Amino acid sequence: MHLREKLKFYAEKFSARDDEPHGQEIDNKHAAVWMGEHIPLLDCQDPVLEEIYYFRWWVYRKHIKKTPEGYILTEFLPQVPWSGPYNGISCAAGHHLMEGRWLRGSDTYLRDYCVYWFLGSGREHEQDYSNWLIHAVYRFTRTTGNYDLASELFPYMEDSYKRWKIRSLHRCGLFWSSDNRDGMEYSAGGNGIRLTLNSYMAAAASALSRIAGWKGDKSAEVRYRREAESIWRRMQTMLWRPELNFYRGIRVQEKTGTPGEMAEMDEITGYLPWYFGLPFQFEGDAQVKRMGAAFSRLFDRECFYAPYGPSTCSRYPGFLEKKAVHPCLWNGWSWPFSTSQTLTAAAEYLQKNREKRGNTEFGRREYGELLLLYAGSHYRTDRYGRKSCWIDENLHPDTGEWEARRFLKEQGFPQEAGGYERGKDYNHSTFCDLIISGAAGIHMYEDGRLTVTPLLDHRWKYFKLEDVPAGGHLVTIQYDKTGERYGSGPGFQIYADGRLQAGFDSVPESVTCIL
Repeated sequence: MHLREKLKFYAEKFSARDDEPHGQEIDNKHAAVWMGEHIPLLDCQDPVLEEIYYFRWWVYRKHIKKTPEGYILTEFLPQVPWSGPYNGISCAAGHHLMEGRWLRGSDTYLRDYCVYWFLGSGREHEQDYSNWLIHAVYRFTRTTGNYDLASELFPYMEDSYKRWKIRSLHRCGLFWSSDNRDGMEYSAGGNGIRLTLNSYMAAAASALSRIAGWKGDKSAEVRYRREAESIWRRMQTMLWRPELNFYRGIRVQEKTGTPGEMAEMDEITGYLPWYFGLPFQFEGDAQVKRMGAAFSRLFDRECFYAPYGPSTCSRYPGFLEKKAVHPCLWNGWSWPFSTSQTLTAAAEYLQKNREKRGNTEFGRREYGELLLLYAGSHYRTDRYGRKSCWIDENLHPDTGEWEARRFLKEQGFPQEAGGYERGKDYNHSTFCDLIISGAAGIHMYEDGRLTVTPLLDHRWKYFKLEDVPAGGHLVTIQYDKTGERYGSGPGFQIYADGRLQAGFDSVPESVTCIL
């Protein structure tokens, strides 16, 4: 089947099974056409991974919303009372940008969205939840090669950074946040000096430093670089536990309180520093390799591993305990939000630590297994035994049942909580980005460098991503072990705008092209 026929098949399949209770700008009738004009096309040997890739793009376009201020992306399709103007919520906005940067014509939607948060009516609600918007703006503009947006927003992102410092800097020198304002209600670790906001702030300072460099502002470049390193050093001193080879947050009930005890369990937020590549920026090779051994915990059944996981914390005595009459719990339930953060972190680790990928407890094979496990959680079986693609809020890590949906359904989908099927087609995580920047390993850099560092192991027989926008070009990568699938010979090829850039007999460790 031709790739465009495949896209049409999936889009029509998903639309035919959807009752479309909450429509927005691009309805199901126009889904296939919109997807054909905007998304990179995938062909791969794993049918679940392929189906969920197209499903997640089909879901993403549902959340594109046209407003009087331009386009924004929503988290929930129905209006929810805790949102900002036009139903905007900042909690997962970083995911929206990281996923949407791979759309052809992404500027059409995402430029407006960035302006909404830093200049528009979203500004007053940007700090309702901790987020990594500044880092995501940097990555979005680096991918597209259009740096004007980041330069234009630079003073407003500086203002956001300063406001976060005023509201959240604890006297210990790190940042305090409540788990609720991290979007992680009733978490195992509780309120305090958490890995979330501290990682986001270090990443924001690092991004501001790089954007200042684009602008030629050497003073700001150096200042924010020092800020990022200062936050990092405090994180290493206060939150890194060498004896555990992992991070743990410190419980503090109030911003002004004295730091208390460290959490007694591991939380999956401990991988967040890797999401932003922070260890690679500030640690030597030997320390990076020691710290990287923490990724083996993702396959430890007493820690994070579960058949529909990973879980959000290790299996401590309060694991999955119903702490409150509330649909959203982070004390062990699996959340696509954190799963996609963790898989991004794992890809960053493997792609920047290439010499270790093939001979550690966590390598390309393990990354692929977790990606397939995550893909396999995107289903729901109805009361008639029919299985369909599904993405919602949180799920039971051992059974795969969508927990918030179960809770809300039992309550009759109360209107004050978002109403009927509020979590259906929830836009609170990434998936396609994990295929494009993770499995395929496509990254665009400031100087026109396209770096491809695939995480495909020896089990893959074929894999193709077609027309991925990067730096103003359309990039295609394909791997065909025998040469029979695509008819252009065996091996791995990289194309830009239809022209062959590089070819290899097998999947390469990494290759860089200047576009």
